[in-house]
Amino acid sequence: MSSKFISRIAALLMLSLSPTLPALAQQNGTDLGRNFSGLQLRGDKPIAIESNQLDVDDRNNVATFSGNVSVKQGDVQLRSGKLIVYYKRDAKKAGGPQTSPASTPGALPGGSSQIDRLEATEKVYVKSSNQVATADKAQFDMAKKLVTLTGNVVLTQGDNVAEGCRLTIQMNTGVARLESQSCGKASNGRVRLMLTPGQNGSSSGN
Repeated sequence: MSSKFISRIAALLMLSLSPTLPALAQQNGTDLGRNFSGLQLRGDKPIAIESNQLDVDDRNNVATFSGNVSVKQGDVQLRSGKLIVYYKRDAKKAGGPQTSPASTPGALPGGSSQIDRLEATEKVYVKSSNQVATADKAQFDMAKKLVTLTGNVVLTQGDNVAEGCRLTIQMNTGVARLESQSCGKASNGRVRLMLTPGQNGSSSGN
């Protein structure tokens, strides 16, 4: 099975949905990699993080934000109950522990501004333009350029809805995969897709 075939949500969902859906999905232009490529955070752009509390383990380069966590980067917004930030320490700025507010627009503890990866848990909500994703957990791996959402994943764009257990998006290629067998449930869970004819996630009068 080619990567091109897998990258198209219609072709991917062909494995678990009725045979008529792929044609409908192609008609609507529904493509996970393309339509939901905006749901990602990058390590090379300014990022603002706010929360009720911030705990820093500067020795291990870990910052834990908890309580009404809000993340903003450009058009992307992320909300969760908890966010763990793994950052790269600047070799030129080694030093002892530092105190930091629970809000940071660009710099992390230790003077670092390089994020290695983010792990969000507790009712994760990600929004970019008209693209929305919810899940139990989300991980943004800046080094691998990989976004992973797990647990009760729901994607919406306009009236189109896709549901599964695990979503992965390659940031650099836009290739995405939505899976249904990663929830740990002893069931015949399947990926679900609801498409609205003529709806491509954008409100167009034509």
